[in-house]
Amino acid sequence: MFSIFYLFFILVISYLLSEVVALEFLDYVIGISSIVIILLTIKKAGPLYRWVGLSFLMLAVISYMTVAPIDEPFVSLFGSLAGLLSLLFVLPCMSVVISIGRYDQALGNMISSGPRPTATTLYRRTSLVTYMLTLFLNVATIPVVVSAVNQKIKSLGREKIQQFFSHSLLRAYAFVLLWSPTEIIVAASIDITGQSYITLLPTFLVISILFMSVDWYLHSRRYKGITIDALETEEGSDPQYLTKKLLQMGIAITVFILLVLLFNSFGTQTFLFTVTILIVPFTFGWALFLKRGKRYRTLAFSRVKGNARQMHGLFFLFLSAGFFVEIFPYTGVFEQLDVMLHHIYENYTVLLFYAIIGFFIFGLALIGFHPLISIALITPFLSDVVAAYPYGVSVLLIGAGLCTIMVGPLNVTPTILAMQLRVSPYAIIKRNIPFALVFLSFIILVAYGFSVLMS
Repeated sequence: MFSIFYLFFILVISYLLSEVVALEFLDYVIGISSIVIILLTIKKAGPLYRWVGLSFLMLAVISYMTVAPIDEPFVSLFGSLAGLLSLLFVLPCMSVVISIGRYDQALGNMISSGPRPTATTLYRRTSLVTYMLTLFLNVATIPVVVSAVNQKIKSLGREKIQQFFSHSLLRAYAFVLLWSPTEIIVAASIDITGQSYITLLPTFLVISILFMSVDWYLHSRRYKGITIDALETEEGSDPQYLTKKLLQMGIAITVFILLVLLFNSFGTQTFLFTVTILIVPFTFGWALFLKRGKRYRTLAFSRVKGNARQMHGLFFLFLSAGFFVEIFPYTGVFEQLDVMLHHIYENYTVLLFYAIIGFFIFGLALIGFHPLISIALITPFLSDVVAAYPYGVSVLLIGAGLCTIMVGPLNVTPTILAMQLRVSPYAIIKRNIPFALVFLSFIILVAYGFSVLMS
């Protein structure tokens, strides 16, 4: 257990150093540590992660043995997705500062504050709290919100409880991540297209708020006249205390975004690297502001270490897929797909091209592919369209990737929610497929609209 954690740590540190200093030695360290991690995590990965990861690994090995000789050293073909894993590795530091600042407790109390709420009001509060906490807690938001709400909605029955959480949590979770700078799909897509985060922010904020409003309206009709018999009136938190906490969180995310933009504008590193490298010092500075620096140092290491124990499947999947992503452009299948997609792009409307890309990401998510893997696979085919429409492609990749959070069995969020409710992940995600398809179609149209306007 300890050896694997420190291997994770070596991989992350090596990646961060390689972004600053170009040393061949670091590439070998990343490659060798990636290979060792793959070997050590095969048995520790969950069944679905193991199945998909082994599929990528076998395809990569077969391709490597059959394609023309590759100039790159073998070990350098691993670790291409190490940057994404690095962000996931340090992300728990955000949840530490939220915990020691008691922001999660304040927002949890907000759900039950005031007069006895109706089912519609409770849904909106649950959705709103999920939206705000996800910016900092990420997947840790799910158990926090479920524990705060679960006892209050028992009278709804098993089916409606599953529907309540799968809609209020997963949809709000996806909507806020559209514009979150710490979301790996956002960071990875920006690095692919070279588009500025600040230019994308207004668009995704509008889309996020729009779909939150639509979701609330739909559930105001769904829950009209439904009472929650088991809900007992609770004494809510002090409004001034809650306002103070909300203000601190708003200032914190604004400062973090400004720091990311500032450092990214002065450096030559990727957006993903900038976000990753700033998380630890930013959260530590926030803890010092709260006068909880010592508590932060104690909890941060244990939280990161504990989170690493749950990341065996992700490390195995991403590192195996990274190997395949590096080999794939050398294969004959890649050449045929490249010709086909280039023909579609040159001879048909870009709307059709966007639809193919969007539904490709969505379809693979339904059968177990993580959206980051799908985006990594499709990226080599996008050079022409990215050069012509970087803004439209950014909207497409981010929107299509994040809509799969509602429906992808390999996304951690539905899995954690399923564990909390003690049901199959497929029982959770099937309830969001129609809504996710509407959302994806809207994203495709918006991406196409921006491409036409900016061409």
